[in-house]
Amino acid sequence: MLTDILIIIFVLLGVRAILYGRNGVENCFIWIIWAFCLGYRTFETIPYVAFHPIEIFSFVCIIRLFTTKHYKYRSIPSIHKLNFVIFFLIFISGFYNFNIRSFVEFKSISLFYQFYFIAQYIKFDDLSFFKIIRSYLIPAIYISIFGILEYINPNITSTIFQIEVQKFNDPTAVLDFRLFDRLAFLFWGSHLAANIIPPIFSILIYLRYKKYGILNNNIFFLSIIFLFLIAIYLSGNRISWLIVTIIVLNIIFFYKSFIFPNVKKYSIAIVGIFIILVYSLPATQRYFSIFNAIILNIDPTLDASSSKRLELIISGLEIIKENFFGVGWGKILWIHNDIIQITAASGIIPGTIFIYSLLYLLLRVVRYYNFIKNKLPNNSKHLILFICLNFVLHTFISLVFNGNYQLIQCGAPIFLLWVIADSYIDNSIKSKNTNINIIT
Repeated sequence: MLTDILIIIFVLLGVRAILYGRNGVENCFIWIIWAFCLGYRTFETIPYVAFHPIEIFSFVCIIRLFTTKHYKYRSIPSIHKLNFVIFFLIFISGFYNFNIRSFVEFKSISLFYQFYFIAQYIKFDDLSFFKIIRSYLIPAIYISIFGILEYINPNITSTIFQIEVQKFNDPTAVLDFRLFDRLAFLFWGSHLAANIIPPIFSILIYLRYKKYGILNNNIFFLSIIFLFLIAIYLSGNRISWLIVTIIVLNIIFFYKSFIFPNVKKYSIAIVGIFIILVYSLPATQRYFSIFNAIILNIDPTLDASSSKRLELIISGLEIIKENFFGVGWGKILWIHNDIIQITAASGIIPGTIFIYSLLYLLLRVVRYYNFIKNKLPNNSKHLILFICLNFVLHTFISLVFNGNYQLIQCGAPIFLLWVIADSYIDNSIKSKNTNINIIT
């Protein structure tokens, strides 16, 4: 009961700040990021239709934009306008065979375009970018602390959040010779909470560079790295492990030391800690199963989870092959691959546009980063672009290896990271102070 009351108070404060606050539109993204803490807690309006606080904040911000005048810094990219129209037409065309799942799935995918609509009215210069991404510390710390606390003493989190005490037991999970008990994040609603944490590592580099608060203290900085790594490790979530691995490799091989001289030490610390965790505790086989699954070298006797996901992906590809224009929203089960899920539902053309737009953004980020590195010695912008690069990589890995968007609490974080990266790149490239010849 107390938790429910606190959530209601949180939502009311957010709604008030977004509607009436001086910087309500910009702060909307901050409140949405804070709402990542809430997990599966939603408000059910009619049976089987629930709205997450993230959606409420988005709707309220759009209402403010429609009812008051705001300066428009950019337009939604044409490629996204086209895709939203197609997605909406598919939703409308399915009314003859309407079901609640159709509405829920379309509602979930449309959140991506709501974020783009709101982002038009946020400047996304270096200052606004800093204000937004620093708020990511809140959900990352919250999920990590209570996740570890749940693992150590489930009774405490059971009392605080009024949840049933139980251990996450995945019979299809890869186990080493000793049992690897995965952290369930029951207070959040799913072990998928671990996917919220990985983006914080590249954000931490920027916040440390800016000497932000207590992060400027070496002991606290290393302690918080330990906190996030332990939470991700205990989750047993192989997608989170993969994302952390890619981010760290990206830091080591792509990142340049002159931007932030101690970043290599930071990276080596992360690699060392994570390797020690993996090899000293019963998760070695589970970790390497990630890469075996990627190259389709799956042993069903040891990795039934990946084997089952591969079956779902193959069935999704068959649906795409047989239905060029898609089967419609809410007509297929969770495939564990958002790209295939969206393509199977909406058709090959919008599915291709969707993934192309993300790959196109990746290309723009890399080219602009290379330009800044070679032409403009601006360390702060180097760091921001590096964060954007990791946001795009996180989004791509999540969309390819997970099923996220049908669940607001899982889809909203990756959609928001995508929009933040795209909006910042667009604003930077079109800035009057930057005269460059680059992909636009």
